[in-house]
Amino acid sequence: MTKHFDKPEIIHKLIEIIGNKFSYEEILVIGRRFEINFEICTAENQYGRLRLPPHPASEYLMNFIRKNDKIPELVQFLIDLDCHSLNGRQIIFKELEELLVTLRHNGIGYDLNKREFYLISEKEAGPKWEDCLHEEKEYEFSYVSVDIVKSSDIARSEDIKLVKNTINSLFELIKKSAHNYNGSIWSWQGDGGIVVFWGKQCIFQSIYFSMEALGLLPLFNVRQNSLENDIALRFGIDCGKTSYKKEKGNIISNNLNFAVHLEKKCTAVNSITISDRVHKTLDFKQSTYFQSKGQLEKTIYYSYSPCYFYSSRSDDILALNSQEKNDLKDQKKRHLLTTTM
Repeated sequence: MTKHFDKPEIIHKLIEIIGNKFSYEEILVIGRRFEINFEICTAENQYGRLRLPPHPASEYLMNFIRKNDKIPELVQFLIDLDCHSLNGRQIIFKELEELLVTLRHNGIGYDLNKREFYLISEKEAGPKWEDCLHEEKEYEFSYVSVDIVKSSDIARSEDIKLVKNTINSLFELIKKSAHNYNGSIWSWQGDGGIVVFWGKQCIFQSIYFSMEALGLLPLFNVRQNSLENDIALRFGIDCGKTSYKKEKGNIISNNLNFAVHLEKKCTAVNSITISDRVHKTLDFKQSTYFQSKGQLEKTIYYSYSPCYFYSSRSDDILALNSQEKNDLKDQKKRHLLTTTM
């Protein structure tokens, strides 16, 4: 299995973690765990042997580890070192889960309970970062609440088989977009669910996922919707720290709940609503897409509505509010008058 570890992405991640976390002296201690006489060979001056900065020292250590085929042992050592002491200093890795995710992307899984590595197929090596998170450990997540608008009315008024086929096809669209941006579907109940993102880019990924899924909706309605009327969606997004549990139903998160409240109480049809916490992380260009709309539970929220989703198969116009709905109807009438004159 050792050859599976010797890949540029894994080596780079290990160099980054060791260089950021440990001093020159601590890197020497780590090296001597694998070779008692390990030394970092550098030039000398009148004051003695020169000490490399942590990052070059980390590269030297990794070259030594690679030559001796000890990469799996080093990774295991780092995993075991988390929340323990090295030379009297407690070590807490914030990057450990990122390392495990990097391994998964390169076909290597790690069983946290059995403390062993295993090979996984290319198909399984997707964004399954939740398999790399520790039980009861607190992480920063971004939550997206997705809802199919008036799903109960659709189920009552349409053929149940067509409804099932269309909703299943929509779920595949949602799942593919979530996968594209490293998202995990934590729950899905037919009429909607929760998609969660983790990592340094989790907030941006949650927004990009929502924009992509919403942008694909008109094409979905044309090609895959077997129902009389178009499907419409709403998205609510919030972020925050939460204690992780393997059993998703046992996770208690105020931010997850707030994302649901945003989606259900504050989001127009075919729109995305984000909390102030999410909005603050966006750069200028990204933030211009979201307009301040009001407050919910003393938190300002912002919304993005890309366009009007008008169906030629139906008289329903899914606009932001009744006034805009009337404006669109007037535009339609004027267009008809113009074309018939």
